[in-house]
Amino acid sequence: MGFSRTAMAVAVAVVAAAPAFAQNTTASVGGRVTAADGKPVAGASVVIVHVESGSTTTTTTDADGRYGARGLRVGGPFSITISKAGQTERRDNVFLALAETLSLDATLGATQTIVVTGRAVNERFNSGSMGAGTNIGSRELASLASIGRNLQDYARTDPRLAQTDKENGAISAAGQNTRFNRITIDGVTTNDTFGLEANNLPTIKQPISIDAIQSVQVNLSNYDVTQTGYTGASINAVTKSGTNEFKGSVYYVWRDASNVGQRYNRSNDTYFVPPPFKEYTKGFTLGGPIIKDKLFFFASYEELKSSRASPDFGPIGGAATNVGISQSAIDQAIAISNTKWGFDAGSSSVPQGLQVVVKDTLLKLDWNINDEHRANLRYTKTQQDEPNIAGFSATGLSLSSYWWNQAKTVESVVGQWFADWTPNFSTELKASKRDYDSVPTQVNGTRLPAIGLRFNGLVDPGQASFNPGNRFLNLGTELSRQQNVLKTKTTDIYAGATWNLGAHEIKGGFDYSKNEVYNAFLQNVNGNYTFQCEADSALAPVTYSFGTVTACPTNVGASTTGSYRPTGAATTSAAINMTQAQRELTVLENYQRGLPSSYQVQLPLSGRTLDDA
Repeated sequence: MGFSRTAMAVAVAVVAAAPAFAQNTTASVGGRVTAADGKPVAGASVVIVHVESGSTTTTTTDADGRYGARGLRVGGPFSITISKAGQTERRDNVFLALAETLSLDATLGATQTIVVTGRAVNERFNSGSMGAGTNIGSRELASLASIGRNLQDYARTDPRLAQTDKENGAISAAGQNTRFNRITIDGVTTNDTFGLEANNLPTIKQPISIDAIQSVQVNLSNYDVTQTGYTGASINAVTKSGTNEFKGSVYYVWRDASNVGQRYNRSNDTYFVPPPFKEYTKGFTLGGPIIKDKLFFFASYEELKSSRASPDFGPIGGAATNVGISQSAIDQAIAISNTKWGFDAGSSSVPQGLQVVVKDTLLKLDWNINDEHRANLRYTKTQQDEPNIAGFSATGLSLSSYWWNQAKTVESVVGQWFADWTPNFSTELKASKRDYDSVPTQVNGTRLPAIGLRFNGLVDPGQASFNPGNRFLNLGTELSRQQNVLKTKTTDIYAGATWNLGAHEIKGGFDYSKNEVYNAFLQNVNGNYTFQCEADSALAPVTYSFGTVTACPTNVGASTTGSYRPTGAATTSAAINMTQAQRELTVLENYQRGLPSSYQVQLPLSGRTLDDA
């Protein structure tokens, strides 16, 4: 199944007396400059300097004394100097929040008198706000703890968000389904675009290290025209940038089962020890100048390894919870697969130390073209490899040919350009592309049909507690992994402009989004075989169009033994007592002879191929 979805939107907003508009990846500052007599100061110079990088933005006040600067770096510190005719007002250690405009008024020529006043926090409505939101800056990110090391943990500081699944970190905004949330980093959608993952992310962990995040903003019910694509929460983040000083970090995070509490069973009011696991994260960040005051870089690398517990089930006689299949039957199935059918069915022994491995890489460049133009370019890549040991349960075991590794790759590029054409007119251009691939690969590297050996009946005396029904030994390629591919290609382009017109601000924009999805989910295209004993009231071999299948008695589920007549016996007088081992041998005999009791396959119509599906 392949389809493409394209969306375009054009929006214009006119706001009176509100010098604040949300910038999804930057910050802004604006205000009004007056003289000591309260009259507006026109033509005053406003110089805004990001101290650590030397990035400078210069603007002037209009006839009403108003000024505004957009496309600024998030955080700080900034130094802002306002001057005219020898009179100067300077503000240092100014910090700017993501997607918000700091309101900074100034008075030139005032006497050096300090007046302290107080007022209620909610004395009046802030007309610059575009809805209720939460901002989390670099200092909060550094001080707050996060077990999952992801944006969801920090977003939960907003009281309107709640965690609905502790295992995968899913969060709900105001009671909505977690898939209604939108997560963006540097303006690029970071969501699972197909919607399979409950944690809102395309991989187990966040595709960009939290150590590379500068600031986070959480919005609900925001009515800024630039924010789209969500009806739950918008979790918006921006990555760090390099400065004139070389800065970096090296970190290591480790935890295991001893770091977590016991699990609670609400049904019987008891506690139990969680399954053992080991998990560690290691990484580094480094940023600095390439050309001082002009060109900067920031790089980040992180690697997560998290162990996966082995299955709790195993064959008769083993240390794991026993399933009613003997090790002898498993060994013979492996031998038949190899000697008779020419393929490696693998092993039933699950190797210790299986791990999910996720690697994140980020590189970002920031360019101060001049005082009026700034640009940045960011590249990220995430690679995940997750083992899936399927087919183990109270009624089933599997061989390693049935297992698979789910490989995922997320790669994105985003470029942004901010321009101040005049003191009252500025633009922003952003283009991004993201590719996502998710493909299962068989552990043994060979695509096979799915093969199930079905054993039934009670086991030998003394082991009657086993399920007398069907018990499967699965091998080959699992039926849903025979043709299973998911790929998405997402392209976004955004262009916006802001025009200050006296006490009014006009904002217009164009937003283009294209999401191409290729999803192949075809079951049993390599075939699916089931081999078993066939029950027959006459204790005679069962004949099918493809051959004769060894018969089993109808009462094998009623007692530990039953009558069984070997293939070719003329009468029931040749019956013998049928043990567990003998019943297993009849299944293996049918597998050896290539006589399945059932077979399924999905094939393309005449003239078509599987790629057409």
